[in-house]
Amino acid sequence: MAISVSEDYIRVYRAWNSKEHQVYYPLKKNGRYLNEEELLSTLEEAQAKDLELAQRQRAHFMRKDLTIERLVHADGKIVGLKERVRYREGRKPAHVFEIRVNTEGLSKPKFRTISIDRHGYDKAFEMSVDIICKERGLDKHSPVRKIMLESLYIYKGQSPKDGEKVLKTKNVEMDDMERALMDHVKAFKEKKNVIKG
Repeated sequence: MAISVSEDYIRVYRAWNSKEHQVYYPLKKNGRYLNEEELLSTLEEAQAKDLELAQRQRAHFMRKDLTIERLVHADGKIVGLKERVRYREGRKPAHVFEIRVNTEGLSKPKFRTISIDRHGYDKAFEMSVDIICKERGLDKHSPVRKIMLESLYIYKGQSPKDGEKVLKTKNVEMDDMERALMDHVKAFKEKKNVIKG
């Protein structure tokens, strides 16, 4: 409950979207304090307003929980979905997707794993996305689910257009032709800066 009582008023307040929404109910009328009946009526009115503001606040946070910014990181990976290898004593290492979902209604996050070894990479990924969508109340036909499914290529380290592996140049030796081309581009940029300067 977001109600505070002072000597002169009852204050009802809730905050969302970086704004504080508040309503004041005076405890004095015409210079005198409210009698018991008026005070109870004012308190009931304040509690009703608090309930209304709480519902609006909850609706705001539920909408915010389902925005794409809350479900997909800037690098394209899904919030709460990690690929990892689990090591357990007496068993061989297991390649899994680890799911962590934390929504407003839960007191603590829910954890779950889907075996990549058992289901295959693509199927395990889709199952993981479906679990996240179910926990967050997203429909199977939601555009957000489609965006989440498209991030499969990021988890695989591939480009989405052609399915080829995305190579990091610092780990790969460049051949002579690529190196010569890069040197040429660098020289051109330096020449361009000299002309401008």
